[in-house]
Amino acid sequence: MVLNTQRDLETDVSIREIQNEMTVKEAMTKEIFVMNADASVLEVAREMADHNANNIIVLEDGDSVGIITENDIVSKTVVRNILPAEMLARDIMSSPIISIKPSTGIIEAAELMIKSDIRRLAVMEGNVILGMITDRDILSISPGLNTILVNLIEMNRERDFLQETDVERGICQRCGALTDNLTEVDGVPMCEDCREEEGYYD
Repeated sequence: MVLNTQRDLETDVSIREIQNEMTVKEAMTKEIFVMNADASVLEVAREMADHNANNIIVLEDGDSVGIITENDIVSKTVVRNILPAEMLARDIMSSPIISIKPSTGIIEAAELMIKSDIRRLAVMEGNVILGMITDRDILSISPGLNTILVNLIEMNRERDFLQETDVERGICQRCGALTDNLTEVDGVPMCEDCREEEGYYD
């Protein structure tokens, strides 16, 4: 009885090689961005926009106490009709930070993401954050990983859909709200409510 096709064998070899040789330290992104826990969510959103970052590490008394992602900002302020300027970073951060050691293999990192239902891990040595590793960092390493990381691919589908649409996310320059429906009016980015108040209708 044939247990594996040639393609399966090649995939198995590829995965084993990666598991044995590639560590989180080699695949992680070293650039990280931080904000204090008492910063407003609006300040956090602007910092993320300025650096084209999709997450921010939250510090309190110099210690890393949480993480904020784009989804945290949208789900905990925008959809609740709360202005980002009226909430603090500590109010919406996810805590504690789920972390992994830099010497850990990337397969183990992927398994931890799936188990924790998250897309990124802080890479830490003791109490020091060295970088971040994301699902896409892992998926970009080898096509063979897709066969065992299908859950990570599924988690990416919703994000990919949003990126392919014409909807633009950003901060309304009139009211300061973070919105998924930002459009420029006379050169000023505005949310849908402000556009209507100004007499502009889509």
